[in-house]
Amino acid sequence: MSLPDRLLPVAVGVALLGAWQGLASALPPFLMAGPLEVGAAMADHAPTLLTAAGTTGTAALAGLGIATLAGLLLGALFTASRTAERALYPYALLVQTVPVIAIAPLLVVWLDYGWWVSTVSAAIVSFFPLLTGAHVGLRATDPDQLALLRLYGASPLQQLRLLRLPAALPHILAGLRTAGGLSVIGAVVGDFVGSNGQPPSLGFVVLKAAASADVARSFAAVVVSAILALALFGLTRALEAHTIGAWHGDRSR
Repeated sequence: MSLPDRLLPVAVGVALLGAWQGLASALPPFLMAGPLEVGAAMADHAPTLLTAAGTTGTAALAGLGIATLAGLLLGALFTASRTAERALYPYALLVQTVPVIAIAPLLVVWLDYGWWVSTVSAAIVSFFPLLTGAHVGLRATDPDQLALLRLYGASPLQQLRLLRLPAALPHILAGLRTAGGLSVIGAVVGDFVGSNGQPPSLGFVVLKAAASADVARSFAAVVVSAILALALFGLTRALEAHTIGAWHGDRSR
């Protein structure tokens, strides 16, 4: 990638920050905080924001792990059995269509206040992209290669381990890239409803700051949430480069 191509995102980011600061300057401070005020709030409340990021980040990671395991298992089941796919797929789709903000209060009733509400919210939100990636990827196996394995007497489990799963990795990792950001959103939504502030979480900081009209601190927590989502995306890209980049990379770049 040439230097101008590398600098282009930086230039766009600077322009967006400038536009944000200009808009914030034109509005009352209780409506919007500019990037300078948000940066100052992040510095002033750094210990609380770091603790909150750890709480919400671990919930997002745990929820993503649960969703990955469930998506892979259900995708493998759908690949092995058309009957199971026809019976269960509509209910998997239902999980995706129900807003997590409507489910979160029930999670508090079932799980009580705390970390698990955010974790389960993150798992619910990130589940369907992983199921879709696993399902599509496992079905996209080369039929000739599959027939060759069957000719050599490979069992269905061996076919899955030796051929289907490696061939499905590009689809699974694509679903994981999407699910990583969604898991942070789900965890923050769970924080809104299920966090009591012990320990603080990002959703709790947003609500507490908004209730006290501290717009800059509220924006600071939102920015930290975005950084968490970007970090998960970067980790997924690194995992993708390490596992399949050598043979499935984008050679057009």
